[in-house]
Amino acid sequence: MQTKFKDLEHHQFYEGMIRMTHSQTDTYRQALFYLLGLTEQTRSHVRDLYDFDENSICLEGLYKGWQTSSTVKLTRLAFNLYNGYSGDEERDASRNYSPYFMFDTGLLPYFFEAVKLRYPEFAQVRSHNFVQLPFGAMKNHEEYDLEH
Repeated sequence: MQTKFKDLEHHQFYEGMIRMTHSQTDTYRQALFYLLGLTEQTRSHVRDLYDFDENSICLEGLYKGWQTSSTVKLTRLAFNLYNGYSGDEERDASRNYSPYFMFDTGLLPYFFEAVKLRYPEFAQVRSHNFVQLPFGAMKNHEEYDLEH
C-alpha cells in the first residue's frame, strides 16, 4: 500500500517519528504520527500531544492555545485511532468525534490515509469480498435483490 503525504515535511516528520519510536509495525502509532505530521502547528507542538517518555498521548494537548479548528479535528482523529479516545463529558463531548464534526476540513483525504494505516487489513482491495451492485440500473430508489 502506497501512503500519500501532504508534502515533504509531512513525510519526513512521519518517517522520523516512526524510527524514533520504533513503530514500524505499530499501526496505532503510524496513524497517530501520520496525522500529527499534517500541519506545521502539530509538528512543532508534537510534545504537547505525545509523551515520548511514557509512550502515550497527552489529552491536554487538545486544549492548548495554538490549536486551530483544523488541528483540533486532526488531533481528535489521531487520538481516536491511537486508543479509541472519544472525548469526555467535562471538556470535549463525544459527538465532536463523529465524522460529521471531524471531516469538514480540507485535510479529509489525509484522514482517510490515516485510517488505512491504522487498519491495513481492511485497506487492501479484495474484489472477491465486494458485492458489485448495478447502481446504474437502480432508478427511482428501487430496491435491488442481492439474490439475483
